Amino acid sequence: MSTLSNAKIHFNEQGTPVASLFDDVYFSNDGGLAETDYVFLQQNGLPLRWQSHADTAFHIIETGFGTGANFLLTWLRFRQYRQSLPAARCQRLYFSSIEKYPLSHTDLRRALAVHAELSELGLLLLKSYPLCVAGCHRLSFDNGTVLLDLWFGDVNSQLPQLNAKVNAIYLDGFAPSKNPDMWQPPLFNGLARLSTAGTTLATFTAAGLVKRGLQDAGFTVEKVKGFGRKREMLSAYMAKPAKAVNAEISGVTIIGGGVASFCLALALQQRGIAVHLICEDQSVALQASQNRQAAVYPNLHAHITDESLLHVQAFLFARNFYQHWAKQGLDFAMDWCGVLHLASNEQLAQRQQKFIEKALYPTSLVCGVSATEASAIAGLAVPHSGVHIPLGGWLSPQQFCLAALAYLKQSSSFQISFNCQVSAITQQQQHWLLTTTAGNINAQVLVLATGSKLASFSQTAALPLNKIRGQVSHVQQAAMAPLQTVLCHNGYITPQWQGIHCLGATFDRHATVAEVTAKDNVENLQQVNEQLQQPIWLSQAKVIGATASFRASFPGSIPAIGAINNSANLYILGGMGARGIMLSPLLAELVACQICAEPLPLSQQLISKLSASRFYKE
Repeated sequence: MSTLSNAKIHFNEQGTPVASLFDDVYFSNDGGLAETDYVFLQQNGLPLRWQSHADTAFHIIETGFGTGANFLLTWLRFRQYRQSLPAARCQRLYFSSIEKYPLSHTDLRRALAVHAELSELGLLLLKSYPLCVAGCHRLSFDNGTVLLDLWFGDVNSQLPQLNAKVNAIYLDGFAPSKNPDMWQPPLFNGLARLSTAGTTLATFTAAGLVKRGLQDAGFTVEKVKGFGRKREMLSAYMAKPAKAVNAEISGVTIIGGGVASFCLALALQQRGIAVHLICEDQSVALQASQNRQAAVYPNLHAHITDESLLHVQAFLFARNFYQHWAKQGLDFAMDWCGVLHLASNEQLAQRQQKFIEKALYPTSLVCGVSATEASAIAGLAVPHSGVHIPLGGWLSPQQFCLAALAYLKQSSSFQISFNCQVSAITQQQQHWLLTTTAGNINAQVLVLATGSKLASFSQTAALPLNKIRGQVSHVQQAAMAPLQTVLCHNGYITPQWQGIHCLGATFDRHATVAEVTAKDNVENLQQVNEQLQQPIWLSQAKVIGATASFRASFPGSIPAIGAINNSANLYILGGMGARGIMLSPLLAELVACQICAEPLPLSQQLISKLSASRFYKE
């Protein structure tokens, strides 16, 4: 898996961006937006088609994101459509765009400056624009009604990773004569694979190889008048037989009560799906999500792996997710103060040095720092070099859950049952029957987000779930007050919040009860002293409290997500270990899209690795 590089561009006399590698413009000198409107929107029948679209979501695939002008104009027209027809059935726009050479943030800002009509949306895009890392980056706009999936990488490797019905295709990119590697049969066949009855396609070119390629792939193609001085262009449609429509999802029942459950509930509510949350406790976030402060940062390897890419994508998505919901009024403590991972032993120092030398990730995501630099960043003297993740930070899982609950309770389509323990799950003809301490409950779609109790049901008993008890100590110490970032070693230390620092966490693979012990508080303090060489600022630290709970994980530390084999409408969302606060937003988004049969925010390769069904293969 190769690393990516930003596009190398320059601007011509008209101020139009030009790709130096392909010697081709990103949009017409004669008016980029007019060309986008004519070639891609009008020839795909947009925005008129949205008015009569039979589904709640409309999906567009684009080859070549470029400056994002095609997306931004489509977003603008979709926003205008929803404002004029708020009761129309089609409520969400998915826009999947593949880009091998993403523009840098600086170049993108300059390129979009010429489009005054798109200035507001352009700023929103720039604010969420992802780092130059391969894979799918899902960006959510207009409170989840517009979802942009930026697939960074070569179209020949990324397109096979998509698996979602497409309604319209923007076949864009540099001209076939300039970029022949893209305009090949795998591209046309890949687009045909994702097309269904009525899928339309438009492209600026009328080249014979493109017309023949589309026809060979199964599209019906015609030449139409081109934009401006271009004589001709191509439009096409797919005449496949229509497939049966999936059954309407009226509601989803979630068994849980922690961060994963609430991330999923929020994602479903954005899609207009009713949610019933079943919690066995008297309140939410009383188990693994009870921590005061949880560090949020990706676990990166010294070579690019699927797991590293998942962590990058989940981390960037989580940052946007939590910031979005804070703006929607959810009141929870959160601070993106950065994370320092210190090389507290020789083995870790060697691994980090190799990691830094390979420079696999943008320095805006992670960079090496000396002990002196680490001390300056931390605000406290530390004895080790390390890596700095400036976009990382911490948030309060328990506060997030409580705030999400308060927000969701404002909706009449949300219901929660407390002190409700599920003893059995039975599959009926069209639903699931839950036997609970509060009586029987019917569920059309059921999601198990029960953390360390995920294997407690007959349908999940075969899962190889690992339960690891951990204790986090709450510490007061005035000398630690200057700490400005999360410090990680074998454990972690958070900056103070409400006068308290969190030190954690122990790992006990044999415990059967999640109880707080004095022994573990001593162990947490000892670990810091051992790893950071008896720091003076910890010498008078006083433990004033602690929390203990079970982390749930699977072999290889890979979560289990999605439907279980042979169990219709039964999904799993769990096994995230100590990374639930970071992984939950994206993996909950994945489950919500699986339930609603909408475009998925991860590659098929990653989804296969995460699939809960991997444990049920014969």
